[in-house]
Amino acid sequence: RSIKPNVDFVAVVYQTLSNFGNPAHPKLEARLKHLQAMGLIDEMQLYEPKQFSDEEKAHYCSPSSKELGGPPSMVSNQFFNELVKRDIGRQMCAAQGCTHFMSMDTDEFYKQDELAKVKKKILEHNLEGTSCKMRFYFKEPHYEMMPFDEHNQVPLIYKLKPDSRLLLAHPYPCIVDPTRRMAGVTRFAELEREDVEMHHFSFVRSDMSSKMINVSNRDNHDGAVQFLREFQNWTPDVGVIHPHPFGRKIFRFISRVPNSFGVDLSWIDKI
Repeated sequence: RSIKPNVDFVAVVYQTLSNFGNPAHPKLEARLKHLQAMGLIDEMQLYEPKQFSDEEKAHYCSPSSKELGGPPSMVSNQFFNELVKRDIGRQMCAAQGCTHFMSMDTDEFYKQDELAKVKKKILEHNLEGTSCKMRFYFKEPHYEMMPFDEHNQVPLIYKLKPDSRLLLAHPYPCIVDPTRRMAGVTRFAELEREDVEMHHFSFVRSDMSSKMINVSNRDNHDGAVQFLREFQNWTPDVGVIHPHPFGRKIFRFISRVPNSFGVDLSWIDKI
């Protein structure tokens, strides 16, 4: 809903079985069809996760990457499933004649006025790729983890070109998700917070345990079990809790903020 006024086509690539073999919510497809009927989704495609051969892994990895820590064959399948899903979305947008592409997860929001200004800037400067910084919310949409994370960014808008595709861990000028990196980008800009921010509601969930057991980088969560116990009874006076060691290092306190996007965790249960 937050991006719809600024885009021409919304493609959803979804799974009924997670990358770790866990079933999705039984009402997932019914809920997606409801959102499509509301006009928020234009096209949907079911993706079935798979096991990748060594040859396939090499095909999807950037040959110039220095982040893999070994040959592509050593990389876990969930990262390739995530990358392939994103690239299917890219192809769906290209098939509809889109000139630009955003690879997003469903817990990511953008302010309409900021996105509109960034689109104009991208066209004026003929930018082929952009990234922006993020803000992170916790348990309820009006609680934000602070201070800002000034290390990580998220790819924002890519220009679609015939010779460009997503490659795992492709070298980038900033730290971004390794499954969202497009090769062949020559004009890239890291946008300032004054331009645009991505509002990440990663920890605002009606079922946090589902996220923790299915997220691609779950092996990096060294405190997942304790986190889930603490999350259930968490209140703002407890302060920051986080399953990832980097998150525990960066975020120090909780700030109460407006629910700018009108996020309501209860509405989905009515479908």
